[in-house]
Amino acid sequence: MPRGGRGGNAPPRRMVDLTGIISSTERSDLIILVTAITEKMYRDINGLFDSPPIPYMEGEGRDRNWLALALREQQSSDKENAVPPKTFANRPVGSAVRKPSLHEEEDDETPPQLQELRREAVAFFRKWQSSLLQRVKELAVTTVEEDVASRGRGRGSRGAPRGRAERGGRGGRVRGGRPNGRGGIPTTVVPNGLPRTPSEHVDPILVRLYPAIPNNLWPLPFERRKLLLHIMLLVVLSLHDYNANARLLLVNLTSSLNLPIKIHNQDEVRIAKGLAAAAIEISPEKAAAQKEENKLTKRWKFSLGGASMGGNGLARALVGVGVGSEGSGLTTSAAAGLLGIMSENGLLMGSLFGMNPAKPVEKMVEGFLREVQDFSFLSITETGDAGYMDPRQSLPRERRLRIVIALGGFMLKGDAVTTPWSSLGRQAEVYVLQWELAAVASLGNALETVIGSGAWLAAREQIQKDSIFHCLLNSKWPEPLLKISKIIDNPWSVGMVRAEKVGTILADAIMRHKFHGERAVSLVGYSLAARAIYACLMVLAERRQFGLVDSVVMMGTPAPSDSKVWITLKSVVSGRLINAYTEQDYLLGFLYRTSNTHSGIAGLQEIQGAGGVENHHVKHLPNGHLSYQNLAAQILKDVRWEHDSFT
Repeated sequence: MPRGGRGGNAPPRRMVDLTGIISSTERSDLIILVTAITEKMYRDINGLFDSPPIPYMEGEGRDRNWLALALREQQSSDKENAVPPKTFANRPVGSAVRKPSLHEEEDDETPPQLQELRREAVAFFRKWQSSLLQRVKELAVTTVEEDVASRGRGRGSRGAPRGRAERGGRGGRVRGGRPNGRGGIPTTVVPNGLPRTPSEHVDPILVRLYPAIPNNLWPLPFERRKLLLHIMLLVVLSLHDYNANARLLLVNLTSSLNLPIKIHNQDEVRIAKGLAAAAIEISPEKAAAQKEENKLTKRWKFSLGGASMGGNGLARALVGVGVGSEGSGLTTSAAAGLLGIMSENGLLMGSLFGMNPAKPVEKMVEGFLREVQDFSFLSITETGDAGYMDPRQSLPRERRLRIVIALGGFMLKGDAVTTPWSSLGRQAEVYVLQWELAAVASLGNALETVIGSGAWLAAREQIQKDSIFHCLLNSKWPEPLLKISKIIDNPWSVGMVRAEKVGTILADAIMRHKFHGERAVSLVGYSLAARAIYACLMVLAERRQFGLVDSVVMMGTPAPSDSKVWITLKSVVSGRLINAYTEQDYLLGFLYRTSNTHSGIAGLQEIQGAGGVENHHVKHLPNGHLSYQNLAAQILKDVRWEHDSFT
């Protein structure tokens, strides 16, 4: 069944009075902009399944050999002198601009499995979109005071007609400024005209990744735009979670408001710290009792406003990080109203961060260890590396609204599993998945032995001369390489099996155990870890678990490059799905030779025929496949993945 829970469980209707905080024009324009962004997200989902097919070449049957496709392209272009362009989000992949085939055939209809996947992905999104837009429309602004303030006719215009307060005459539109208490909202005049986008964006990388939607809000003063973005963050949290669709919406909104991404990331961090501090105030006994009662009339509540605020530690935690505090642009009651039931229900607040007394972390890990020998999450925090612990024990200052899970595909002697990921920033909670240490260490030693041998040096020169795709298609490999294959084949085969198992368990941890709570998860990994991510996403797609995964980066992936596979993977990735590849990874091709090469190898070639999937060409691997461990951080920077999230 499709995952319809969080996507459509809209809370009871609750109007939020923002009179004196934003103008009615700003409210209307915000609703229009949010609607436009979500419609674009809907079109992107449909566009994935409508990706232009790759034309068949002369003599090629419908059962395409994806390696042959890569070989033809390698032969037709000199990649030594022509660097492939970087592909960014929301741009078509290479398949959309391919030259017409020499022999045009009727394209296959979309497979029934993909048709069903499309229907359920769209249904889930529409359900979430409906809940969101209903909540946004519950923002209420009355115009009595606004009429007086915005018309600019003096204080004696009490009898002025209502309903047209937004118009400022022929000179332009009158827009709301900062709230000033009793006097209402000061006005700012911006040019009249149709919605448009800024000619020069303050964050060029952000707008290239997430093109701005035309709107009338971006000319507002900086503080006004920040306030609108902050309001929307609280609105999406009022839907009880912070899923991948919510994150994508807010990133697009940030771009459309002409704000740098760091503004949104800082707001995420601030809100996470406050909510986490508030959630920790709830004792396990109170949370368990609340869950047991499960009655709306018996909710354990607290208030952000009024007399109860002073003696309530939960309220102080939120006000302490600027939610509803003086100078934030929001009153305490408005902030509470925007958060909705999230500001009243301690159990929901704890669930956001995975604080579930009914599902202790120890039991979850014990269940995983029945299936594999080693599986644990190591957190990377400001205080240093630490093993995964009960979410209640984590410090509020280390909490974030996003989670990144990083996986290494092999480990070299003397290195820690966290070594490749130490440069990841602190805009998200970063966990390194430690899995099957014996297997990944054995593979690392084998890779190091082979790449350091004279036989490999000789074999590499021959493969470079013949092309890795030619070797794979003809099963013709240099003799020296075959002689040392026994060193590496067994560790690789064992690792592939374990990676598949770990990927399945990871999917289970995300969709069933929800170790991360109700927050979006991003995944990044290289080599066999990328295979584990591939297996994880395939399980999520099979179970129709949409909205859980934000962004994914897979490097040197030993998995198929077939477009149907990557359409399936992308269906459960709301944000960016990036394939980092290079045809220079000869050892990956050799190791993958016993698998189904007919469907291609993602780590060796770009993904075509799957719109929205990005390709990043790795120009140089000095130590072959072994280089990914040292290059992982640089690749993440090159693809502008969370481009301000690096130390």
